[in-house]
This record gives sequence, structure tokens and C-alpha cells, in this order.
Amino acid sequence: MSEYVQAIVKSDTGGFRFTDVQRPVRRTESDILIRVSNISLNRGELDFPWESDKPAGWDAFGIVIETSSDGQGPKIGERVLTWSFSGAWSQYRVVDRANVAIVPESVSAAVAAALPVAGLTAMRSLRTLHLQPGQSLAVTGATGGVGHLLVQLAMHAGIKVSAVAHSQRGFDWLQASDVKPNEVLLAREYPFEGTFDALVDTVGGDLLAHLLDNVVPNGTVLILGVASGQVASIDTTILVSRGIDLISYKDYSPAGEDLNTLLTLVAEKIIKVYADNIGSWDKVIKQDFLHLLAPGKVTLNVPQD
Repeated sequence: MSEYVQAIVKSDTGGFRFTDVQRPVRRTESDILIRVSNISLNRGELDFPWESDKPAGWDAFGIVIETSSDGQGPKIGERVLTWSFSGAWSQYRVVDRANVAIVPESVSAAVAAALPVAGLTAMRSLRTLHLQPGQSLAVTGATGGVGHLLVQLAMHAGIKVSAVAHSQRGFDWLQASDVKPNEVLLAREYPFEGTFDALVDTVGGDLLAHLLDNVVPNGTVLILGVASGQVASIDTTILVSRGIDLISYKDYSPAGEDLNTLLTLVAEKIIKVYADNIGSWDKVIKQDFLHLLAPGKVTLNVPQD
């Protein structure tokens, strides 16, 4: 194998560029080496402060080339899904086996690659809320990577879900898709009737401020992102007077077990991952994907050396 491999790194001009980097090597007994074949794109990756000389990216699917030196974890040749804070956008990746899951044969590479950040965020956010069956949850940005999975996971848990779409296109997609929330709301038709025990917001802006009126006393608002690019102006007196908890996502514990759970749910057709494979990873360099980031996720193919 060559000493150098191709990777995508942050460009000094603000975008991304291809470069050759040294093939990653295992450094601990629990590290494994995979040959990457598929990656996915997350909005947060576009503005993340990547080191300019190291491969960017969080999510990667591939084949195990070298197992961990202690003999535990996936074996050579197995199909695996990986998550880590960097290194996904490379032809080869080293990752600790605690952040690896074996992918069932019934789950495609493109679907698997779409899961880590979006699926983990959705699953762990729902876990953080401690909602019980029969309680209610509103999800903004419900057509996005995190949103469409969170809706399905919550529905599977017996929670009543209101999915908020931010465009007519998104509204129509949610109505026709297999996401199947209890109700679909169109953001521009606010104010909404009814109340929610919890709200998960991925969009920010004015809608977040407005939706606080629909959260029950002692309810919870979980902030996941600001996809709209607009800062929300929140009246904190509402939070204090009604005892509403405003929290953020912060679970970055080892991902392997949760990835296994997500893959099982996909394999058993309990949740459906909407993943659009748009071809070669050179689209990251060309920024030829921004219009495709919703509904669902975008995945890309990594050429082999």
C-alpha cells in the first residue's frame, strides 16, 4: 500500500481542497484501520474549524483492513460504520473500535454512511428529553438529517410528534414520506394550536421564539442547531415564569453501541433513512451539494486507490 492517500482538508481560502496525506496508522491496541468507500455531509462540517493539514469529516462507511491489535472488535473484510471528530474524508481512516459498528448486509453503504452524526444526535436527544409514551414533541427542521430520524425514533417510542416544515416543499415531502409524524405543521402558518411537552429546534430564528408559547409549563426546549442562520431573540421571562428548561446537545460518548442500535432499527425497517447518494466526493470541493442537504441526508462515494 502507498505511504500517501488522498483526503479532503480545509482550504486556506475557506472551502475545501484535495491533498495527499500520510496513510493513517493505528496507535493504540483498540484502533482499527478501514478503507473508506462512502461518506456523508452534515451542515456543521461546512463551518467547523478543521485543522488545515488533517482530513475533515465525521461519518464514514468502509471495509476493515487492519483489526485492533488486541483481537477484539470487527474483523478484516467486515463492513463497518464509523464516527469520530475528524478523519472521515480520507481514503483510509483509523478509528477506535468503540466508535465502530458492523453493518448488516441488508443495509446499503449509502444508507449506513448517512447515520452517525444525524442518527446519534436524534437518538441521544430523545434520550435526553426523558419523554414517556403519550407525551408530545415538536421537531423543527423535520425534513433534515437529524429531524427526519428524530421524528421516527420518537414515534417508535410512542410519543406524539408534530413535525414542523419550513417550506411548502418540505411540508409536502413529510406528508408523502414514510416519516409519518402525527401531524405536519407549516412554519409560516404560525401560531399553532395545542401544546408540546418538549420542543427540539434545529433551525433557530423567529420560529423558536414563537414556539415557546406552545411549550407546556415545566417543559423542555432542546437546541440542536441554527440551520436558518438566524439568531433567535428569546424572552427569558417566559422560561423563568413557566419553568421551561432550555438545554443543548452535548453527548459525545463512544458511539458503537448506539450505532448498532440504529443499524438494527434500519435493518428491521422500523426507521427509514432518506439518503441521496450524489456521486463522487469531488462535489465537496465544488460545493455542489448545498441545495441537496434536505430532505434527508447526502452521501458521497470515495474512490479507491
